[in-house]
Amino acid sequence: MDNENINYKKMRRNLTVLFALLSISFAFGQGKYGKYLNSKKLALSYKSVKDVDKDDYYQQFYWLVKAEQLKTYPHLKDVKPVVLYEFVKKVNPQNPTKKLDERGKELRATAELSLNQYFKNKKFENNSVLMYNLETYVDPSKGQYYTKVDPEKIKELVPKELFAFNSLNRNLGEEKTYYLWIDKKKDDFNIVDIIPDEKEDKAFYTRLKQYLPNYKFSKYVPSVKKGNKSDKTDVDYYYIMPFEQNTDNIEYKTKDFKTYILSQYRKAGDEWKGVEKTKK
Repeated sequence: MDNENINYKKMRRNLTVLFALLSISFAFGQGKYGKYLNSKKLALSYKSVKDVDKDDYYQQFYWLVKAEQLKTYPHLKDVKPVVLYEFVKKVNPQNPTKKLDERGKELRATAELSLNQYFKNKKFENNSVLMYNLETYVDPSKGQYYTKVDPEKIKELVPKELFAFNSLNRNLGEEKTYYLWIDKKKDDFNIVDIIPDEKEDKAFYTRLKQYLPNYKFSKYVPSVKKGNKSDKTDVDYYYIMPFEQNTDNIEYKTKDFKTYILSQYRKAGDEWKGVEKTKK
């Protein structure tokens, strides 16, 4: 009986480790080459890559290289590589060959010939020609990848849990802000919108209009803090306060970045006031 208990415990422990490893792998990246955590290790696996997998292979190499470039910025040295990788992947999604026009396919094929030579000869570090061909391969039209992650505008809003990052389209001068939430309970990465969706969260806007009927959300990055650790009913909440502009302002909270609850508000020049709890 004791042996059975020991074997059972070992089996449970092994399954726990297995699922933990699987979750880390899925969190980092899907696809055949999503398991690779740095560009050099991926480059060294070149000989085993089949022609049919070249799209995924070079795309993953590009994402990793760009994430590693972000990591060189001093203010980002403590940000995990997987987080920076998720930024790059969001801003620069994959362009499958089958979706390219004929000119794009031609440019990709030409770039691949050059890339093949560099990778076969293991010349994949600090090479401007290689990077030019890599850029051409992942974005032959030179349209989509004009947009880059702006390293100067990456902010950690909640340590190791919530990040803000900006994309900058160098061609059009357009900027866009994204928010990456790491759901620790599921070991999952999610790009979220921290402004409640007016169509999906009607209850939130009903309450907001009750107190501040003309309120408009700021376009700037808000401040975010976690709930009270000593209060089990509050610890899982994220409290969000839009950027202060000496006007009406609010604070609201969420657990999942899908459903939001208004917690307090302030009219310009007045004190903060708590919001009454909804009567059940």
